[in-house]
Amino acid sequence: MNTPVNDNAFNRRKFLQSGGLALASAAILAACGKNDKVSTAYPRIGESPTTTGLPEANVSDIVLLRTASSLEWCAIDAYTAVAGLGILPGAVLPVVKRFQDDHKSHAAALSKAIKKAGGEPFECANERINTLYIAPAVELITGNKDRGVEASDTPVDDLLVLAHGLENLAAATYQYYVSLISQPAVRGAAMTIGQDEARHAAVLAQAIIPGGKGIAPSVNETTGKANPAAVPGAFGSLAAITFAIGKTSEAGTKTQLSLDTPSLNSLAYEYASC
Repeated sequence: MNTPVNDNAFNRRKFLQSGGLALASAAILAACGKNDKVSTAYPRIGESPTTTGLPEANVSDIVLLRTASSLEWCAIDAYTAVAGLGILPGAVLPVVKRFQDDHKSHAAALSKAIKKAGGEPFECANERINTLYIAPAVELITGNKDRGVEASDTPVDDLLVLAHGLENLAAATYQYYVSLISQPAVRGAAMTIGQDEARHAAVLAQAIIPGGKGIAPSVNETTGKANPAAVPGAFGSLAAITFAIGKTSEAGTKTQLSLDTPSLNSLAYEYASC
């Protein structure tokens, strides 16, 4: 969920309400007509068109592994996009390349584990995570004239903060999935990958706040918000990961975003495909 803190924040979608008066009038006129047979081409008051529900799905080890794989592909695609912007310092690019290679290795290992468990690998980014989190964040950094979003005045810093948030999201997801996965061998694999994501986050924290200041949790004196930290404040916390990016407002603040571990609506169920 994204929490706006300035004028650049995103507005929630407004749902359009259908004209119930016209529908009611049509039903009344049909009932009062000479022909007592009401056409079935139009829905009557109190009735709704039939819909097709989603297939039944259980949250199995395979589904959790497929979802983890989708997050790895989110990271792979995000690092590809970040490197393609051409604004990162040369010293940072090798780190981005290393992290991307790590995520590719994780994705390959997960695909192998999924096949071994009898499932179909999910080798593409999680569309819902991209839509909810990554795309809005990138838009705040690069700007979008059509939507009236100004580009960030600190794009390099914001890209590193976004990467730090995504790595922490991945680490938290694996940590959570360890408690849900039933097979010991699969749990071990998830723990191994999760620790890599936590290490990535630690390296990025040092890049954002160099000189050892990014080791322990601290607060930004200007914004009052928590700074990125290599060592989290509380081990095992699955709270939302928050960070601020985008164009700095006149009040000196940026738009605050939140990342949450995948919910039931974000899982890569076995009926889903790329």
